[in-house]
Amino acid sequence: MSKVMSMKEAIARNVKSGDFLYIGGYICRTPFSAIHEILRQGITDLTITRSNAADDFDMMIGAGAVKRFISTFLSLGVYGLGRCFRRSLEQGIPHRIELEEYTNLSLPMMLMAGSMGMPFVPVRDMLGTDLLNVKSFLGENKYKIIDSPFDGSPTLLVPALNPDVGIIHVQQADEDGNAQIWGIAGDCQYGANASKKVIVSCERLVSREEIGKDPSRTIVPSFRVAAVVEEPFAAHPAYTPGFYDVDFAMGYQYQQASNTVEGFQAFMKEWVYDIEDRSAYISHYIERFGFGQFRKLQAGFDYGFPVSYAY
Repeated sequence: MSKVMSMKEAIARNVKSGDFLYIGGYICRTPFSAIHEILRQGITDLTITRSNAADDFDMMIGAGAVKRFISTFLSLGVYGLGRCFRRSLEQGIPHRIELEEYTNLSLPMMLMAGSMGMPFVPVRDMLGTDLLNVKSFLGENKYKIIDSPFDGSPTLLVPALNPDVGIIHVQQADEDGNAQIWGIAGDCQYGANASKKVIVSCERLVSREEIGKDPSRTIVPSFRVAAVVEEPFAAHPAYTPGFYDVDFAMGYQYQQASNTVEGFQAFMKEWVYDIEDRSAYISHYIERFGFGQFRKLQAGFDYGFPVSYAY
């Protein structure tokens, strides 16, 4: 049975206030279309996670949708820390989020443990850091230190994460939800498979036969997927390898707007709340910046060296 639906339907069916969300997009393939729809539907009190968070998480925090954030850091890249993130922690605007910080190695391993059905996982990179001195909503369950059963050395354990919903954007998927990526993966595969159910948006829908031609690219199997949305350009202003480049101009516009509460609110009205869906978003982008700018973002085409699966 096909799981293909609109983004509006996918979010309405599968995401509710108070949920714990894994949101993919480690550097690339950020599911902005899904995030915008979550905000349009007024979903709040969310716990969110991903290592290497960026403007997508900053936007959700500024819009007041986030209650708790399990993080490594939140950066606007060359533009520094997220402005909404800082306002939330420093001034309580629009409210002060609860924050648990880990490293860019330990958090993916927590998701890996969740995806493998493990209750916890040992890590090394947090030992000796101040991350052990600051605890928030996880309290004493942020980590545990035990003596190794093998050599007696101090061993740091961190808990597995199992989000209620994983939301990822991929290059291609079939109508059942078998999802394939290429390019930087980050913690996307672990985060999706650690989640109780997954929403997949994709640049293109392909057949099951097409998926089977290169099975090693499949990061999420269909049985974990609740919804599939064919949504070209869904990761803009981030990039999707093979389809379009990062939009630095749009990133700069967000940074400038988010410097103030009023600027952020105006940006959200123009690009999220007054936009019906991703098609309307693209149309508005072309109206504002011209088709030429839109066309410049789109990738050329180049085959990698062909792979033979013959015996």
